[in-house]
Amino acid sequence: MSVPPKKKTFAEQKAFAAGASFRVCGFNLDIEGITREIGHNPSHTHKQGQLNQIKEPYKADMWSLKSPLSPDESLDVHLDWLAEFLLPRKQYISRLREQNKVDIYCYKTCYTEQASLVLSRKVLRIFTDLDFDLQVSLLCLHPAGGTLESEQQIMNE
Repeated sequence: MSVPPKKKTFAEQKAFAAGASFRVCGFNLDIEGITREIGHNPSHTHKQGQLNQIKEPYKADMWSLKSPLSPDESLDVHLDWLAEFLLPRKQYISRLREQNKVDIYCYKTCYTEQASLVLSRKVLRIFTDLDFDLQVSLLCLHPAGGTLESEQQIMNE
């Protein structure tokens, strides 16, 4: 009698997850106007005072466009998708920045002990051409939920 293989956890099936969003935060945002100028429906919007998921009021308005690609894709691919919409609208985005906080939120979650973040020159143009700082939220999680081998070695010393 054979034993079926143990089902892998979500973290064991993946080495990483990544994504990126273009965000506009401010007061009295023209949500419809931003949508029209960017040429794509937002992934998320909210207005100041609306309640968030934990029933607290938002402090400002937001218009956000998240890459719709799978988290299994590299950060490069997500940023390239955003660049297709944003780079042709550089002047409009520059005007938005005059009165609002405008940025690109990037994240990479790693389910391995070691990981790297590599972005191509092609994709980095979104930050230089739009005059944005490159900021990436990195989260490294042990795939089995325990401590990493390097942490275990330090604790044993």
